[in-house]
Amino acid sequence: MDTSEADKTLLKFVTMMVNASQTKEIHFFNSIRTMNIPEDVLKDFPDIKKKTIEERKKQITDLIEATLEKDVMALAHVHIQEGSPSKGILNFVDKHKIDLVMMGRHKNFVGGGILSNRLARRAACSLFIVPEDSQPSSKHFLVPCDYSPHSKIAMEEAILIARKYGSTKLTCQNVYTVPGGYHYSGKTYEEFAEVMEKNAAKEFKKFMAGIDHEGVDITPVYTLDKNDDPAEDIINYAKETKPDALIIGVKGRTATTALFIGSKAEQLIQLNSEIPMLVVRPRGHKAGIIDLLKEI
Repeated sequence: MDTSEADKTLLKFVTMMVNASQTKEIHFFNSIRTMNIPEDVLKDFPDIKKKTIEERKKQITDLIEATLEKDVMALAHVHIQEGSPSKGILNFVDKHKIDLVMMGRHKNFVGGGILSNRLARRAACSLFIVPEDSQPSSKHFLVPCDYSPHSKIAMEEAILIARKYGSTKLTCQNVYTVPGGYHYSGKTYEEFAEVMEKNAAKEFKKFMAGIDHEGVDITPVYTLDKNDDPAEDIINYAKETKPDALIIGVKGRTATTALFIGSKAEQLIQLNSEIPMLVVRPRGHKAGIIDLLKEI
């Protein structure tokens, strides 16, 4: 939380998530910018840092108490720290074995989603990014799929969530391209695009055959990428159809892929400022937190 208007939106989604899962604890985390106070000043005002942290904790506690139901509030813990938000959150996630980080995004955010991208790359858990003024709903989720292992992780998570809510529709969007050498086939661009779309539909059936999706409504959508920018195609489709959330998977979290979540995932995090987005991390894949903190 950052004490902005975005916090109010975030709290609405906290309630929705708690109601849909077996949440045991909710930790509200806030970082205060490092207070560079000269030693001579600290001697005269020794409690200034302590009182600043206490004031911020009361500010956040008052907000969540005024917003959350009592049964949800009973799970809440408020933590205030001084220093870098990314380092603080990563340390906290590792120490407390957090399953999901939820963070807000401002309407007119600047910096291209730097903090959210850092957390997506380095945190050993999933990440839920909630744009300011979003409304919590669970009727329709969009799952971009390239039929890779991390797409499977995202789809399985989406199906799990859909089953919890009971009436959720899932759209599986596959963005396909026409290869550069298509003209050697003797077909036109449009004709070869049809070939690629039919292949995408065939791959979708194979992809879903390996996933238990009984009882969940899943609609495949095939989008031709004409400008070599699949992330933009996904964002444009999302803006047209206005799903309640985007659910994407990211690459594994091992020693060899410590900072690699995939370029498409990074672009989606940077470009998407309107639709709630769940970035799903493979369970149990975790890099050394100390090594990652050194790289921030």
